Amino acid sequence: MTQEQQLRLYRLMEKLNWFFHQEMHYLDKEIAEQTARECYPEIREFTYDILWNDLPKEVQEQIMDEEESL
Repeated sequence: MTQEQQLRLYRLMEKLNWFFHQEMHYLDKEIAEQTARECYPEIREFTYDILWNDLPKEVQEQIMDEEESL
């Protein structure tokens, strides 16, 4: 993971921590929708592109096997 990606991930985690830290944030529909719109693209990219590609092939295969068994 590049340093730029690490910084993006850190900022994403900061936003999510802010959101979940106060119950009023995720119980407020407007705040929840805004946070979802802002964070989901980053979550998707980190999950399926950046972090996935950093995993060793054996771990990727293990994850795919686990998902198939669900």
